[in-house]
Amino acid sequence: MTQFNKRSSFRIHLQIPLTALFKIIGIKNKATDTKHSKIMIKDISSGGIRMHTPLNLPTEMSLLLEFTFHLFHQEMKILGVIKRKTMLKPSLYEYGIEFSIADPTLEQQLTSHLILLGSRLRHTNVLASCSFCSDADMSDIFSTTYDIT
Repeated sequence: MTQFNKRSSFRIHLQIPLTALFKIIGIKNKATDTKHSKIMIKDISSGGIRMHTPLNLPTEMSLLLEFTFHLFHQEMKILGVIKRKTMLKPSLYEYGIEFSIADPTLEQQLTSHLILLGSRLRHTNVLASCSFCSDADMSDIFSTTYDIT
């Protein structure tokens, strides 16, 4: 039996992850504002991301998250919700995030940037115009060991 792939957008698997900031801006349909935390984006599509973080986020609280990262010198600020959570090891979690993009211009911009990113990554693993993780970013991400539960 073949499995149906729910993804409707092409996905870019990143050998070196992008670094991004995220914060919680809504909990159970109520506005909130938390501090930013760094995450690693392991793969990305116009429909969402797969991210790694040491943060243990609650999945039952209907969190609305805001992600900020750079593609080709342009800041992308996109909302998303957690669709999947996996504990990879005691201090590392993987989340499947579905983007919630209401602005068609932003969605088109993201899509065109991702097409260009996919094309450029065939020749190199890192682009200076995008927010790829540095060693310092990795240290920052893995030094964060608190729970938000």
